[in-house]
This record gives sequence, C-alpha cells and structure tokens, in this order.
Amino acid sequence: MTTAFIIVALALIVVFAGPTLLFICVGYADYMLERRKHLIALKHAVKRRSDEL
Repeated sequence: MTTAFIIVALALIVVFAGPTLLFICVGYADYMLERRKHLIALKHAVKRRSDEL
C-alpha cells in the first residue's frame, strides 16, 4: 500500500511539475552551453595574446 502511494505521489508530481522541470533543465543546459562558449572564447583570447608576446 505504501509503495502504491509513493508511486501515485511521484506520478502526480511529474504530471504537475513536468513542464516546470523541463523548463529548468532546458534553461540550465542552455546556460551551460553559453558558459562553455564563453570559456572557449576566453581560452582562445588568452592563447592569442600569449602568442603575441
């Protein structure tokens, strides 16, 4: 009985919070990709600057 209650509760959470969780995951993934692009650009700038010296 407890297992069924837990499964039903998790299902309700997923149904009602699903779009919000998806939005959070997509937003976080976008943030990480933008951060990665920024760090790569920074790395290239530092490498380019060290080559000039």
